[in-house]
Amino acid sequence: MHDETRLLHTAVDDLPFNALTQAVHRASTIVFPTVESFLSRHTQFYDGYSYGLYGHPASRNLATQIAALEGGARSLIVPSGMAAIMVTNFALLRAGDHVLLPDPVYGPSRSSAEKFMSGLGVEATFYDALAGAGIAALMRPNTRLVWVESPASFTMEVQDLPAIAKAAHAHGALVAVDGTWASPLGFKALSLGADIAVQALSKHVGGHSDLLLGSVTVATEELFRRVKDAARFLGLGVSPEDCYLALRGLGTLAARLERQSTSALKIASRLAEHPSVDRVLYPPLPGDAGHAIWRRDFQGSCGVFSVVLQPRDMRRLSSFIEELRLFRIGASWGGLHSLVAPVQLEGARTVAPWREKGPLLRFSIGLEHADDLLEDIEIGLDRYGFDREAAAE
Repeated sequence: MHDETRLLHTAVDDLPFNALTQAVHRASTIVFPTVESFLSRHTQFYDGYSYGLYGHPASRNLATQIAALEGGARSLIVPSGMAAIMVTNFALLRAGDHVLLPDPVYGPSRSSAEKFMSGLGVEATFYDALAGAGIAALMRPNTRLVWVESPASFTMEVQDLPAIAKAAHAHGALVAVDGTWASPLGFKALSLGADIAVQALSKHVGGHSDLLLGSVTVATEELFRRVKDAARFLGLGVSPEDCYLALRGLGTLAARLERQSTSALKIASRLAEHPSVDRVLYPPLPGDAGHAIWRRDFQGSCGVFSVVLQPRDMRRLSSFIEELRLFRIGASWGGLHSLVAPVQLEGARTVAPWREKGPLLRFSIGLEHADDLLEDIEIGLDRYGFDREAAAE
């Protein structure tokens, strides 16, 4: 079955009231028909229902869908993308362990490694995202986990996941991938050697900027039980209403990504020719540094790309962003509405410093007409790059 078909055929409850959509069951307490079933309720922890915190029909349906899309054995739904990252760390790392993370990794993930996991005795090393097989030189006897984020969420480096996974597995380490940029439709991390694939379902899957959810999909049942146990000890549960919204979002995911990707490619291609633009960072562009690996490893893309502008006064940058009519200033992506986010990378890297002189902006292209969005940006860029002194001569 093709992914686009699977997205629209979610298993629903077999009840007399048989609808196309997922029923929402609000419950903390689960009741049992007999004393024996109550006393053995903990045996249902991984596969059944024992308490509302540990799963309900909507979360189980969503997990089944995500696992199928990712090509994994099992998935767990958690309250956010960051929760997906942290529950993976808690499940797989202990005091004395070593973890590797790409230098341009998601900011809160970097902070958690430096300021929180270090306090638990876990040592983190950041590596060049373009290291590929060279990551083998950073492996230690106590390296337990290697994180990959591809593309990087601001600077769009595309990592060589198969090479990294081969090197990590040769040293006995597991590989976890944040594949949120392309969603499970566009990036099948587990098929490329990853052991764990995490998603911020808040973004493309939710698709409407109105929910917070994450997922952890694993290659084996053993890994699933470790992650599920970590979620239990952390007290992580998810709302049935949010799971319902994510299931609804799955139904339109393919159509939204196709529209947003097409618009983004058109806009990014035009912006690459604008005199106020130094570089466009978007792996689907043929001239992008990560294009070859993107073509090899990805089945699709999305509407998120970054732009390096020519250096100008900071006041011009603020005016450019704030005077855009169709783009809101916001940090997320994947929703119906287009967003722009100014990026500050000073001090955010320790291995491969950011060398660009001009400001960096990230755009998330929504479902507005591409020509309207392009016109909005180009008018702003014309103002941004206008040299009043030269014009007065």
